[in-house]
Amino acid sequence: MTYIYRNSNTGQVVPLEQRNPCLDALDNWRIINGPEPSDATGPASAGPARPSEHDNKAAWVEYAVSRGMPESDAKALSKAALIEEFGEAEDGED
Repeated sequence: MTYIYRNSNTGQVVPLEQRNPCLDALDNWRIINGPEPSDATGPASAGPARPSEHDNKAAWVEYAVSRGMPESDAKALSKAALIEEFGEAEDGED
């Protein structure tokens, strides 16, 4: 199966036959499709990492949706409102 990475800044999509350690290390690249890891706690099942305040609004919308907010609601909020809602680390994170 192919791993498909997406750049949260540009929207660029890159299909690769195997995981790419360089892309895995960059905050703005996410695996959006690929084989499920044998351990369900692995990165593929964890959802997107919390974006930094420097990431674009689309990255924050994606993160808000992964945390349970309806996409239409997330898109209606400003980037600042999304950061206020989801920017702080929750208990047990970071």
